[in-house]
Amino acid sequence: MALSFGWTPELKPDDVCALLFPGTGSAGPPDLRTLAARDPAAACAVDDVLDAVQEGLPRPPDWPSMRAVLLEDPNRYRAASRVPGVAQLAAYTASVAVDRSLRACGLTPGFAVGQSFGEIAALVCAGAFSVTDGARMARSLVEVLTRRGAGGGLGLLETGEDGARALIDRAGTGGQVVVACLNAPSVTVVSGPGGPLEQVLDTARGQGVRAVRLAVPYLSHHPAMAGADQEWYGLIRAFPQRPLRITVHSPVRGRAYTDDDDLHRALADCIVKPVRLPGTLRAVHAAGASVFVEAGAGDALCQCARLTVPAAATLVPLRDRPRRTAATAVHPGAADACAADATTPAAEPPAPAPAADPGS
Repeated sequence: MALSFGWTPELKPDDVCALLFPGTGSAGPPDLRTLAARDPAAACAVDDVLDAVQEGLPRPPDWPSMRAVLLEDPNRYRAASRVPGVAQLAAYTASVAVDRSLRACGLTPGFAVGQSFGEIAALVCAGAFSVTDGARMARSLVEVLTRRGAGGGLGLLETGEDGARALIDRAGTGGQVVVACLNAPSVTVVSGPGGPLEQVLDTARGQGVRAVRLAVPYLSHHPAMAGADQEWYGLIRAFPQRPLRITVHSPVRGRAYTDDDDLHRALADCIVKPVRLPGTLRAVHAAGASVFVEAGAGDALCQCARLTVPAAATLVPLRDRPRRTAATAVHPGAADACAADATTPAAEPPAPAPAADPGS
């Protein structure tokens, strides 16, 4: 008998689902109100997640109530997201809420894949860390990245990894710009200090390659962040690691995690090391996943999956709330949704700001 959640297409009995946990900001503000209204079991799951997340955060007024801005009065999200870390915690909350809601309605995932920041939620949903500890990890990560990576950013190039490296070499930035993320076979994200990054983007445009500065106010996936990874590792290593209940594949390590791995160290590696998503998606598909499910708002990673593994089905339980920005008006296209961790394309280079959410 097929499995249906009442708001998603039916899944066949032999379908094996891989949950995809996006990085922050790859979609708009998450619509948890709609998710909770779709099914009583989903509503209970959303409530439980919001309680657990808030337990790991400062109390209002030092920190906004995630329940208030995501469920009770979403109109408050825009202002709340100006607080550093709120947008990232909203994305984390949405990912865990989607996972818990699907499970409450009968889905048992076979695999999990996290994209950079999304690895926190992937490991939480695999049982390695509690929801509350995951929220604490996410908040401390944003603080470290914002402070240690100031002055840098990310840019999207609509070309493969080899093409991106060729453009970096042609720009002559002296190694300051590096490949940060390969999100699809022809979608590469580069990272570097603001000036050199703009040189690479200008060079790409001059060669007829689409290039967009992404709304990220800090360096990430860059060797210059060495030291930041150690700092964050020191902050999170005390959180207890538990046995994995499902298989988690890492696009940073390029393999599945095991219980013998130091998962705190693995998470910290994401600050410095590049993300290569296509190989991970292919490996998960080869291991038996037949449906990729977006565990978060929007369909960023499902679009990447469709570009990488055309034979696989995709499922998007939680669309982000509708919004229109200069970025979507000027730069439409599938590659936008495959941008990067904490990113949405911006029509102009963004001014440094503490919150990386593009909808704020």
